[in-house]
Amino acid sequence: MAAPAFRTVSADSAEVAALKAKSNLASVSLGSKIISFSDEFFAEASNLLKDEEAVFLPEEFTDRGKWMDGWETRRHNKNYDWTIIQLGYAGSIFGLDIDTSHFTGNHAPVVSIEGANASEADVASGKAQFEEIMPKVDMNPGSHHYFVYEAPTKVYTHLRVNNYPDGGIARLRVYGQVVPQTLVVSSDGLVDLAFVGNGGRAVACSNQHFCSPSNLVLPGRGKTMGDGWETRRSRTPNHNDWAILKLGVAGFVEKVEFDTKQFCGNFPPLVTLHGTVSSEDIPAADAQWTEIIGGVALTADAQHYFDSTGPKDVAFTHVKFTMYPDGGIKRIRINGRPATSA
Repeated sequence: MAAPAFRTVSADSAEVAALKAKSNLASVSLGSKIISFSDEFFAEASNLLKDEEAVFLPEEFTDRGKWMDGWETRRHNKNYDWTIIQLGYAGSIFGLDIDTSHFTGNHAPVVSIEGANASEADVASGKAQFEEIMPKVDMNPGSHHYFVYEAPTKVYTHLRVNNYPDGGIARLRVYGQVVPQTLVVSSDGLVDLAFVGNGGRAVACSNQHFCSPSNLVLPGRGKTMGDGWETRRSRTPNHNDWAILKLGVAGFVEKVEFDTKQFCGNFPPLVTLHGTVSSEDIPAADAQWTEIIGGVALTADAQHYFDSTGPKDVAFTHVKFTMYPDGGIKRIRINGRPATSA
């Protein structure tokens, strides 16, 4: 089977900007992990999955040599090196960033990638069938390499990264869309309709100066203020900032949570939540938005829970969260009943 068609794109292109709005399926924040590897003598394969950009510390060494923020194997491999990644959630892939930042005389000169849709047990036992999704491509030292697929790939659960013959890769970003195998249901029987693991995602916002609204639907409560959504300070009277989330599954909203963890001097003092029904990724400019949560006050570094005051018989496809006038928030949970099981 031939690998899916793709093209190389420049870092400053609109295509890369669109890619970065997708979920990074290989992010440690989504629960991605290394299953196995051929070698990680100089630096651990798990570094590939870090959310932070790679750094270089000139004076940092380990007992095996120079400390590097990436995956680096020993020299003089007679074959090639590889590592297998379990994606945080199964999904289809729109594009890749293979990043060799700070690997200059020691980068992986050639890389290929294979994908499989299989159970963890089958991957561990060697029964999983991997197929090529990126043929051998040349790598430059100290560079981001962006690739965009002509059409989204099939759904994959695992990737195998092949490094010819050896060397270092700083990060792997796998930009795509989560395709839930089963919905994640909470203890009260409700589903977080906006959760990334259920296919939810941010599709539009007014501003993302400090960090992206894509963080709003991630698992957990995050680690730093940098893994929420934060806009620039506004100086215009009556200003507001907003983000639109496409729900993973249309549903009836019952309860919501707004979490301002670690946003202490910059949380939004007042917020609202509205819903709409649209067949588009981004609702049309004239979409009709229905109030789910009226103007409610938030406080610093806290989880806030509210019951929906909106209609109980409308299965919303999107929600719009608005901050007055601006600020930052860590997570939004939209808990309800999926329309498909109503």
